[in-house]
Amino acid sequence: MRKKAIISGFLCLLCGIMLVSCKPAMQKGDVSSDAFTASMVANVRPIDRLKASAKIDGNSKVKISWSAVSRARSYVISRSENNGDKWKVLKTLSPENTSFTDETAKMGMEYHYTVQAYCEYSKTDYFAYSKKQMPESLETECEIYTGVGDAFWDKEAAQKKQKIGSISLTYSFGSNGKEAVEPEGVEIYRGTAKNKLQLLERGLVKDISTQDFDFGRSYMDKTVEHGKSYYYQVRAYAVLDGKRVYGKKSSMLKMQAAEPEGIYSVRLVKEPGSYSSDIAVAITSIQKKNGTLTLTSNELSKRVTMMYRMTPQYYQQSGDGTTTSYTAASPAPKAAKQPYQIIKLKADRYSTDGRYYKQITEDIVLKPQQTVYLEFSPIDQTQKMFSSYNLESEEINFQARYNEGDHLLNMNLKKQKAVLKDIPANGSYQMWIEKTGKKKNGQTNSIKVGLLSSLGDNKKLTFKESDLQSIHYTYQRKSDDKLLNMTLKLKRYSEDGVKWKKPHGNLGLQPSGVLYFELVPVTSSETIPFEMKGQRHGEIILNGTYGKNGEWTAQLDLLNKKIEAVDVNN
Repeated sequence: MRKKAIISGFLCLLCGIMLVSCKPAMQKGDVSSDAFTASMVANVRPIDRLKASAKIDGNSKVKISWSAVSRARSYVISRSENNGDKWKVLKTLSPENTSFTDETAKMGMEYHYTVQAYCEYSKTDYFAYSKKQMPESLETECEIYTGVGDAFWDKEAAQKKQKIGSISLTYSFGSNGKEAVEPEGVEIYRGTAKNKLQLLERGLVKDISTQDFDFGRSYMDKTVEHGKSYYYQVRAYAVLDGKRVYGKKSSMLKMQAAEPEGIYSVRLVKEPGSYSSDIAVAITSIQKKNGTLTLTSNELSKRVTMMYRMTPQYYQQSGDGTTTSYTAASPAPKAAKQPYQIIKLKADRYSTDGRYYKQITEDIVLKPQQTVYLEFSPIDQTQKMFSSYNLESEEINFQARYNEGDHLLNMNLKKQKAVLKDIPANGSYQMWIEKTGKKKNGQTNSIKVGLLSSLGDNKKLTFKESDLQSIHYTYQRKSDDKLLNMTLKLKRYSEDGVKWKKPHGNLGLQPSGVLYFELVPVTSSETIPFEMKGQRHGEIILNGTYGKNGEWTAQLDLLNKKIEAVDVNN
């Protein structure tokens, strides 16, 4: 009996030694006996916690992300549209995944998501934890309102002319330019620099319960200063459980506040003489409320364009070696209207009193009710300037800064008036009808159009030969509300309005240059509806390339003799 007790005690001691010292077989997720022994001495590492979050990913997609659980064998993602009353399993994922995108989500919905991590344990875990510490699964929940998507600006609306004293902003909601449902509210941010935007206004877009709103998809900023530039951003928000939930902020939008148009007068104070080919022009800022006009030395020194038209009487004069002379036997054509010509000028000197001139070495600032005198001469010294007496029209164009904004300063010496014009981002142009062919009942067989590139800062405009043989013309008759179409082609072109050539290859309009087109119908039996009785519309669409690769589209309004729009996609 004693012998059996001794043997039994020995076996118990041996088993105790094996429990402490032996290393269990290594499996996935197991730790070594050394690590296990250390964990028994120190605090045992608890089971991982599971956390999850949801965010808008794309137009209405929802991306759910969660923290990794080291003991997970799978994750199950479920969704509820009824505040947690009914759940639908969306996906079961392997343990290496920590995110899932719900592509079936819709905009304007409040979704609840659960992430369940189903766990598996190693042999080592059974030594370190009790059953209560080893749950079969971990679960967490997150929620999101998909009505809070991105906000983006309506760029076309922003390009429209602004009213003085305000800036009109229009925006939409969604992602990648695609619209989505309206959120509850928006926040407008504004600053005078890109990195200094502050909250300007917060307001409701739409309150479903009361149908009240502060402002919908547009906002009018009435706290702007004349001519000042501002940067804007917008973002949408929804209110969930008393807290605002935000979408992403829009891209930055730069806008310039409108300003009262400066009113100026100009007069020619010095004509070109026998020994000099320069003129002096006085510019006066008439009104006290005018802004500050800055004439930059860089523009004055090399980027001034003069557009002029000779009088018919000039061509009847004899003895001028630079022009065609006519005699009584061969008079000048009475009906002929002389074309516009272009000459590039520079201003080297200026004066504030009209007597003492000095070199232009810096920008000239013209304040309200002040006058400055500028002396202009041809950049090409071999060219000649003509006396105002011989000119039917005489205009000088160059870029100037009015307050903060850049504008085209157009000085009409004949009308003694200067006008500031806005400069589109894609260049400034002028157009006119030079001449029409034989007309009958408001229809003509050809139209000669002049096109001027007004600024030296403009890029070269190139017309492809193929585009010039298929020009779109739209018109509208009094008796028909529909826009009618026909196709025109370029018959001839000219670079001075005098010498005409047949088209061959592409044509280029240089900065501060001019081009003339003679357009005729593609079908020789047709005529061009132009100035018909009651005609309300007549527009030519010209396509070209602006600079190296920018697509250029000009809408030439023949009835109003102006370019209505120029669009460039750089």
